[in-house]
Amino acid sequence: MRRYIVFGFGLTLSLAVACSSNSDDYAPPVSEGGSSSKSGAGGRPSTGKSGSGGSDAGSAGEAEDAGSAGLSGSGAGEGGAGGEGGADEGTVIPVPPGSCSEMAAWVNATPVPGISTAANEQLLTITADELDILFARDGVPMLAHRELPSEAFGPAFEQTIAEGYGIEAGAALSADGKTLVLLSTTFQEFAAFSRSSRSSAFELAFDESAFSGINQRALQTMQHYAAPVLAPDGKTFVFSGFTPAPAGGFPPGFEGVSVIYESIWTPNGWAMPESLSQDSFDGTSAARPLPSGLSTDSRTLFYLDEGSGKQMARFRDRRDAPLYTVVDLDQRTHAVPNSNCERLYYSSGGDVLVSDE
Repeated sequence: MRRYIVFGFGLTLSLAVACSSNSDDYAPPVSEGGSSSKSGAGGRPSTGKSGSGGSDAGSAGEAEDAGSAGLSGSGAGEGGAGGEGGADEGTVIPVPPGSCSEMAAWVNATPVPGISTAANEQLLTITADELDILFARDGVPMLAHRELPSEAFGPAFEQTIAEGYGIEAGAALSADGKTLVLLSTTFQEFAAFSRSSRSSAFELAFDESAFSGINQRALQTMQHYAAPVLAPDGKTFVFSGFTPAPAGGFPPGFEGVSVIYESIWTPNGWAMPESLSQDSFDGTSAARPLPSGLSTDSRTLFYLDEGSGKQMARFRDRRDAPLYTVVDLDQRTHAVPNSNCERLYYSSGGDVLVSDE
């Protein structure tokens, strides 16, 4: 049986081909009722193979220069007169703290004001500035806006989805909240939808041009996609790619492959994606790693591990390094951080909740 993602993956980014005039600096885009006591435990370091995300949260303005890690320097030098050899002891390059802390406790869980009701609500995505939220209420896609993060969201309204597209595989909002990225019902085509203001609905017209290479790749490899996430700076696009189960099921001993991909924005649109899970946390078609959020500096990835049913966070020393250190966020599913990673939005027990670092 084919299994597809349920509601809730996280993000942000303005589309050069389908975006507002005040967002030209960004690329195109793209986390259960019950009380807050059902939010689950989290913030517990699980396994740390290497790297460090830092214990202090960095600012959003530091996202571009995430820093680098490692050792440099040569080994023994050439022998000098009298047989003496020189040696370069090497230089340790310090790793600046990332915007998200590996030790964040995520406490004081409360329902998001203006969003949580007696209905079943699942977070789909929220902008890094916390002003625009897209969520599902009893399966219906809803949008809401507020002027300040300290205020309650205004009345939520239904977002009509264009024929051939849906929210079943996730959704992403650009940093300015004016571009929405959705996946087709074939699960092989991403497209961008736009709107004139942050308080209006998205138009039904869409643009696939920025995703043309990624979409063509799906047809060539026969993979399906899910869980789109865009970095707040508009330069990184993360999503899940997996082998769909054939009608007769997989052959014995094979369960399909699921990989998290990362694509970088270029002047010609999104580049061909590369594996981000790097064989370290790949999944199967029935137990996929499904991205939900990405930190401002792109050094922390939030994702749902379908195999365990738990939300996870993985950290890296710089934005082009492997994601090694992992933290178990337990039942805080569909998790999306705000711009400085001081608050985490997520779903639990049919509610959309927010917790403090």
